[in-house]
Amino acid sequence: MAIKLRMRYFLAVICLAAMSCSHTGGVAKSAKDSTAKEPAGGSHEERTYRAAKVKINKYQAVFIESPSVDTTASRNEKVDDFLKQLQGTTSASLQQALHGSGHFTTVTTVKKDAVSNGKYLICRSDVMVHFGSTAARMLVGMGAGRSKLVVVTSLEDPETGEVIVKYTGWGGAVGGFGFQILGKMQADVTTIAQYFGNLVRTLPKA
Repeated sequence: MAIKLRMRYFLAVICLAAMSCSHTGGVAKSAKDSTAKEPAGGSHEERTYRAAKVKINKYQAVFIESPSVDTTASRNEKVDDFLKQLQGTTSASLQQALHGSGHFTTVTTVKKDAVSNGKYLICRSDVMVHFGSTAARMLVGMGAGRSKLVVVTSLEDPETGEVIVKYTGWGGAVGGFGFQILGKMQADVTTIAQYFGNLVRTLPKA
């Protein structure tokens, strides 16, 4: 009986490990080293990096760099159009979320406007889209697996290269019609941006 219980426990551990690797696409990266291709996994906190002893009030502005958006699907006009839409949604959502954090006088997609307002941070986003079978059939005519979205967002000091805060967000949908999955991805990038904005809001001012 004891041997059977040990075997069941061993099999359960293997299953959980396999699920974790499947979710992150392999060995999970740390929150600081996370990328959309090799993202951090785990809880919200495990996917969050905050620099030690950061003083967010020394920065007056944020420049939102154009998000990097890619996909594991074959590329065509429909795919490129959706990725462009997702890029725009990501940028606009981050601008709103960071402005709402209350820390910055200027949050802009124009670099010179950030530079002219004093010490500033760069907001970078790395986005990877896995369309899954339903959405892929709608856009490229074929596909397999479930849909998934990974968004890795950070605030970085351009003078020192220091990462101030970084978060890996997950989104997407398992099922539904193709347009429903695409719509959820659009909604998910907004939700992830809002969560990131709330993280920034909690950073110490001094």
